[in-house]
Amino acid sequence: MNIDYFRKLFDYNYWAHQRVWDCAMQLNDEQFTRPWDYSIGSVHQQIAHTIGAEWAWLQRMNGVSPETIPGAFDYPTRDIMRTTWDKVEAEWHSYLDALTDDDLNTTKTYISVTLREQRQNHLWLTLSHVINHSTDHRAQTLARVHQVGGPTIAQDLIFYSWEV
Repeated sequence: MNIDYFRKLFDYNYWAHQRVWDCAMQLNDEQFTRPWDYSIGSVHQQIAHTIGAEWAWLQRMNGVSPETIPGAFDYPTRDIMRTTWDKVEAEWHSYLDALTDDDLNTTKTYISVTLREQRQNHLWLTLSHVINHSTDHRAQTLARVHQVGGPTIAQDLIFYSWEV
């Protein structure tokens, strides 16, 4: 395991986010915000949660423990969501570009938003979690996009490898 592996996974992550975003942008406002009593909620809420969680994890990796994870109220419009997502992506790439292989085994300490307790993980595990969490919520987002009548796509890592 090396830092280039994680850089590639984050490249994949943002490639997949863009594909899901393109599907979600084909929804009208009612479809985009239609409530869903599963997980985080509507397409809007799912995407907002994904952005907010990636932002929060990056803050933690930089030594700041946010008290909350931003959500749909923090990103009320699609333009704000897209601008924020682009900023979070750029910040993740900058963060990853500064890391070395040795950094992956360092321990990061933070306060968990859900447990309100101090936790610590190796950096490699946290980076893996961010990718896994985003994949989970992209799948939920695509399921909801499909349910409300929108188009969906494959977001598999192998498809990314074939395209780039």
